[in-house]
Amino acid sequence: MINIDIYGLKVLVKTDDIELKGFIKRYYSIFLVDKLSDFDIEINLDRYGYFSKNLFLDDLSQYTTIGDSVKIDFNGDKYYFEDREIKGLIKFLNNGKIVINGFLKPRKIHHIVHILLQGFDRIDKYYNRFIIKSLIHDIIFILLEKKLAINILHATAVTNGINTFIFTGLGGSGKSTLASSFLSKKGYKILSDNYCLVKENKLYPFPELPRITKETTKLLGIEEGKKADGIKTYLNNELSGIKKEYKIDKVFICSYGNNLSINKLDDKEYIFENLFSINNYTKEFPEYLNLSLLSLINKFNTGKQRLNTLSTFVENNNFYLLQNDKNIEFNLEKIENV
Repeated sequence: MINIDIYGLKVLVKTDDIELKGFIKRYYSIFLVDKLSDFDIEINLDRYGYFSKNLFLDDLSQYTTIGDSVKIDFNGDKYYFEDREIKGLIKFLNNGKIVINGFLKPRKIHHIVHILLQGFDRIDKYYNRFIIKSLIHDIIFILLEKKLAINILHATAVTNGINTFIFTGLGGSGKSTLASSFLSKKGYKILSDNYCLVKENKLYPFPELPRITKETTKLLGIEEGKKADGIKTYLNNELSGIKKEYKIDKVFICSYGNNLSINKLDDKEYIFENLFSINNYTKEFPEYLNLSLLSLINKFNTGKQRLNTLSTFVENNNFYLLQNDKNIEFNLEKIENV
């Protein structure tokens, strides 16, 4: 069993897959606890081999089909979804607890090229991250959003204990490159990579295993380390001493260009629409993918709250439009002192 406590949300994860168990522990390392006196969510994960037969232990004939990949048992408060190789069943118990049963059966043909080039190890890592995203992350985010009234941004965040910066933008806009630069060149810690949990002018760290491309390792002179998916490199991000919350100093909306430019943003509506659009564009959200129809069984109706918390976040922080260029090391000083 894996015991996780994320800002008061208690999660119990069960799996017999040793590699998956180790991956989950590394992913949620700062949230691991030895014991849970009780839990809010129980997540049971089964992962089948390429050639084994998987069994789904629920009678779906009693469910209402909502679409191609979502079925609901309105009488039993059960929500079933399929996402490529994953099947998930969410049960809402009378005592307020939530139980999730997740099943994964890899597709043999779909990954044949990757298997030939990089071996089964690459596919295992891909599926481990896929399981975490679909069966752990999303339900945690929904509950944290409801419990703490936070907003979740597609962004990275760094701190040196004095300054805390958030970099948001689409994939490929330079967020992880900037975070890696502040880590390797300025000694900052990466507090969040991919998902930033924010409320008003506070950041709640959610440090995944930071990943950067081969090009970024060369650009920053970082020694290539353990591979993620056989492609990107995991960064060695020291997490000791991380606090539960940080005051945000600056938020940068990122892009790439030929020259560095940093412009202060004062139009709150412009900022709101940009942040809203970035989240809607990315595959990690809207809102939250497989679980987005939980409102049909009157669970987690947080859409209005989400807009309100985003608006409050915009009102309480300083925003900049950042166009970065390749001269990363020189730019860090300007970004830091703008």
